[in-house]
Amino acid sequence: MNKHVSILYAPGTNCQWETIEAFNLAGADTQLVFLDDIIEGRIKITDCDIFFVPGGFSYGDHINTGTVVAILLRDYFPLLREIGIPVGGECNGFQILMRAGFFGNDITLTENDSGVFCSQPVLHLVKPSNCLWTTGLAGKILSFPSAHHGGKLVGNTNRLNAVMAYESESPNGGHLAAISTENGCVFGIMDHMTRPYDNPHGQLIFHNILKAV
Repeated sequence: MNKHVSILYAPGTNCQWETIEAFNLAGADTQLVFLDDIIEGRIKITDCDIFFVPGGFSYGDHINTGTVVAILLRDYFPLLREIGIPVGGECNGFQILMRAGFFGNDITLTENDSGVFCSQPVLHLVKPSNCLWTTGLAGKILSFPSAHHGGKLVGNTNRLNAVMAYESESPNGGHLAAISTENGCVFGIMDHMTRPYDNPHGQLIFHNILKAV
């Protein structure tokens, strides 16, 4: 049986369809889950094998990137952690997971050093870690495009479960490109594994997590 992946949609999300196609290509059954359906009880956030938060500009990045969705789902995100459902987020999705506290309170994502939106191909070195999403990929160089204005990791980065480092020029001035929680279950990356949806490097990661659940 194919694994079931819930893909969150919130007002301002704009990468949901490429994310759906990427997971479908990897062999998943996908469902687009609307934010209001979770809040109003029509769908349980835990009714899935994997929960993924795609990119975009949720709520127009008002207050701060990802903050509004993080606040609206603050009573629901912990349920994913309690059950141990793998969670992933890219770009704005990573920002949402960061604001929701998945990675602790002593790190954050801030504005790019350049002060401008950066869109360019970026190389990523996969580091040795226990991250479920990158099992067996340590040492590989993966290419994903960046498309963000605020993706620099700052704070107590020494304690992070570092998953990828920028191998080429960093689009935001930071060193780390992707991180996970200590148990390797929750994964965040600023750059777009789903562009294009059939990017073979992104498919390596999606196949990994589907095998892990």
